[in-house]
Amino acid sequence: MTNPGFDERAAAAEPLVRAVLGKLASEVGTPRIDRLPDSQHWWRYGQESFVGLRPRAWLMPPDVPIVGWLDRFPEMGAVRASYAADPVRGPRVDALLGTIASRTARNFDWLLIQHVIEPMVLSTGSYEFREDVFWRVYAQFELGFGATTVTMVEFLPLNGFESAMPCLELPEGLVLQPMSDAQMDHAISALAVPRVAASGVNGVQVSRLDQWALTRSRVVEVVAGHVDVVPPDADQFPTLREPASLLITALRIVCGGSAITTRQMYAQADDEFPIVLGARAALTSFGAADNARPTHLMPQDADAVRIVYLALGLHTVQQDRSLQVAIRRLVAAGTRNDDGDRLIDLSIAAEALFIQRGNLAGASKGDKIAAGAAQMLGNDPQVTADPTEISDFMAEIYRARSAEIHGDGQPYGRLRRLSGVPTESLALAVADAELVMRRAVHLVLQNHVTARELALAAQTR
Repeated sequence: MTNPGFDERAAAAEPLVRAVLGKLASEVGTPRIDRLPDSQHWWRYGQESFVGLRPRAWLMPPDVPIVGWLDRFPEMGAVRASYAADPVRGPRVDALLGTIASRTARNFDWLLIQHVIEPMVLSTGSYEFREDVFWRVYAQFELGFGATTVTMVEFLPLNGFESAMPCLELPEGLVLQPMSDAQMDHAISALAVPRVAASGVNGVQVSRLDQWALTRSRVVEVVAGHVDVVPPDADQFPTLREPASLLITALRIVCGGSAITTRQMYAQADDEFPIVLGARAALTSFGAADNARPTHLMPQDADAVRIVYLALGLHTVQQDRSLQVAIRRLVAAGTRNDDGDRLIDLSIAAEALFIQRGNLAGASKGDKIAAGAAQMLGNDPQVTADPTEISDFMAEIYRARSAEIHGDGQPYGRLRRLSGVPTESLALAVADAELVMRRAVHLVLQNHVTARELALAAQTR
């Protein structure tokens, strides 16, 4: 890629950098390089530990960060003149810089210190001018400061989720992946991830279960200076709420658990020159995941999650009233912290799915639910129970549901697991009931879709 005027600007910048480093060497001698307290950012110091302490920084002499310090050097005049002659970079010097939707005033001298002087000092560990380091660092600055577009990443953190996969790709450029360190910094600052613990005012702990996000990237034009009118459709944000809702539902159906999404955020890609500073955040309210019941996405479930995600957007699925009630109550059950509340939600899902769809004869709703579940899931490889075990289990679950609704005393003495093993733990019985309902909803969704419908859904989303 050609860069008109690069040689002229580099020829002007080199004497300036030599003069700056020479002055610092004569006045200070050796640079101080150490960790630096940082009240603006959270830095990762472990899998779950983040501290407001930059790991390695140049501890600048006190006059260096002062605005206009570089202008004290006569060589700075030639640098400014060379940049003023460039039609792209000239308007960006000491101007508002960013995108159509977000611009920040940037001091050109400070940009040179941050992205040319400081990287050279950190690279050499001294105030020595090394030509090879200068050309590498300055070329990166030129490329970044003159970029005509930037990559903006919209990301929506998940709580109560982890995966053994590096990422999960979905239609429309959506990617479920771990947040980068910079994205974690933004999420902590916007309270989009819960803090498990805090150590003083500059240290926090964030669970590994709260470090993934649904992301989507798009390329946006760089804008410098004042803009009188911002088009209403310029750089739209937020846009992830609907696909995130479908994804959470798909994850709950296929994997279970209690994963939720939090606050949508928007920031420039980490690996680019920082044209856009900080991050935007939609400060919406959100609930809490139960990290004792996290959602685990394993590689063998990836295709199923993608298929369910697409199926949830199909018109026939959205118009299926009993299925929609079952899905909504299944998702609600995953969100509840109380086992009794989860039992009630799962029972409502069973009523909607088995009674409304089965048309089975039976003396009671409980009998119909038991017969419908046994008929649908008798040969399911994930449930791993025979029809009689499924029928007996669901009948007992429905009796427990009635006891819970009516507030009966000690109603759970006769509970058993799906395998038939007796248990006094309502939590274990409810976990088995959730597995039954997840598999049932999944099978009904599969019956709704064909390969052609999924292909069309993937194209239109």
